[in-house]
Amino acid sequence: MDDRQAPPDLVAGALCLDVANSVDGRVLEVPLDYFTTYADVVDWVSRAGGLSAVEATALLARADAEPEAAAEELARTRALREAVFDLFHGRATGGAPDPTAVQHAYTEALRHGRLEPGEAGLRWTWELDLPLPRWRVAQSAIELATSRSLDRVKACASQEGCQYLFVDTSKNGSRRWCSMTDCGNQAKSRRLTERRRASRV
Repeated sequence: MDDRQAPPDLVAGALCLDVANSVDGRVLEVPLDYFTTYADVVDWVSRAGGLSAVEATALLARADAEPEAAAEELARTRALREAVFDLFHGRATGGAPDPTAVQHAYTEALRHGRLEPGEAGLRWTWELDLPLPRWRVAQSAIELATSRSLDRVKACASQEGCQYLFVDTSKNGSRRWCSMTDCGNQAKSRRLTERRRASRV
């Protein structure tokens, strides 16, 4: 991750969408990719609630011990991220995206999970291995895609080309921006400037 750029707040409301938002300025010639190392992935997924502190610590230690494998897993996670973005951004903007890549990622992930006894019956667990963040993202994507919340997935309406994705949980489904403190305020400021210009004319 670029040390000069602090990671943004996670505003999507779903793990898979928060990961899809780990590229800033997709419409720019050179977007800012927050996933430059495997550690970036672990940090991002942890902040989004996809990994516990114990899991994150174990994965980082594993990555230090197996740097080549960690680099390969970084590439796979970035590929899944793009598939997730294409799927949900396509849906949010009226397209008909191909879900095959996300489906394949989840199918592969399922081979590494199992049911185990838990405090309240059975619980689903994953192997504690380098691909764990990716498996959790794939699981989140399938859960969102097959839920009632799918129709609430939106792309930020910013005219600056933000393209961040989020689940609109507002009562009347009126949320338009990824964040009122960022893109929302920019839009309000732009409208105010336009009104002032019009009044002067």
